[in-house]
Parts: sequence; structure tokens; C-alpha cells
Amino acid sequence: LIMKFSIKRKDIRAMLHLAAKKDLRYYLQGINVVRDNRGTYLEATDGHVMGRLLIDGIRSDVKINVILPTEALSKLKGTKKQGDEWLSFSVEGLAVECIDSQSTTRFSAHEARFPDTDRVIPMVIKDEDIKPSTFNPDLVSRFVDVSEELYGKRQIPMILQRGNQSALVSFPQMDDAFIGVLMPCREFAPAKVPQWCYLPSNKPIETPETV
Repeated sequence: LIMKFSIKRKDIRAMLHLAAKKDLRYYLQGINVVRDNRGTYLEATDGHVMGRLLIDGIRSDVKINVILPTEALSKLKGTKKQGDEWLSFSVEGLAVECIDSQSTTRFSAHEARFPDTDRVIPMVIKDEDIKPSTFNPDLVSRFVDVSEELYGKRQIPMILQRGNQSALVSFPQMDDAFIGVLMPCREFAPAKVPQWCYLPSNKPIETPETV
């Protein structure tokens, strides 16, 4: 079975912001390309953040996927000037061939099973699930980096907070092609105003008695 698809260079750069950098789970150091009955989309995660990006409407009744390693993609991601350039991929087994406007690159895909991201993305949101959360700002900023690659400027991500459960991240002001998941900090104390910030009570000023 040969799997063929095309990815814009900017989409590769965007999703690499969410892929693991150094992890014993080597298969997280890459981008998972999936084709199923929803279309063709990219996935990347490091266990703390996750993103899914729809790249075309080509569907398959049988789910197929390939994990493209970060090492190879880092050489293909190009620059911002090349952002809208399409790369054509052909995958047979673990053999990957990538053709751009000037050259052909061949490399091997990861031989592994990518995490089931459908188990992470909350498909049903109940009112009682919406609760305040606390997030590592470094993780939030990675989604801002994603937006800069996808849309050409840094966007504030919209975050649906769900307490200690995974939060949804999106850019509805731009489009609905991207959906992200952000894990909250598990232990936190709610912010409160410290005691010293309150004005002292208005007590009458006591004056010494005069003789």
C-alpha cells in the first residue's frame, strides 16, 4: 500500500513546535501523518502538548498513518519565505520519498505505534467540566509559535479550561483546521490577595490624655 500526500513547509515547522525534542519514546520525535474517514491530518505531541492539523480532505475508510522523524523533517521544513511551498510525499512501508521543486529526499519512517490522540481530545464538553486551570506558560507559548508559522503572525490561543483535565486549544479567529490539547499543572493553589494589600481598618486615632 502506497500512501501519498502533500504538506506545506510552514505546516511542518508549526507541528515541530509540539513534537518531543528528547524523549526515550523516539516515535514522539516526529510528526504522525494520518488518513482516515475524516481526511488527512498531522499530529504531534510530547505528552504535555498535542496538536492536530487538517491538511486536505482526502479520506480513507481504512485508517493509515506514517510517522515522519524530526531529524528528516528538520531538513525539509525550509524558511518562512518557502512557507507556502508544497512538499510531495510517497510512502511505501517505511520507505519515504519527498519531492520538492528542486530535489528528491529519501529517508525511513519511524517503526512504531503513535499514541491514540482520539483518547486525549475531549469530543464531548459538559458544562460541569469547565473549571479554572493553571498552565505552564512555556507550554502555552509553544502554541503561540504554532500560530506564527500557520498564520504568519502570533495569535493568542483560545483555551477551554477543564480543571485538572486536558484543555482544548484553538485559533477560532483564524480557522478550524488546527486543534490542540494542553495539559494543566496538577497541583496548584488559587490566587488570592495577600493580607498586606488590604487597607487598615478605620480605627479612631488614640491621643494621650493631657494633665
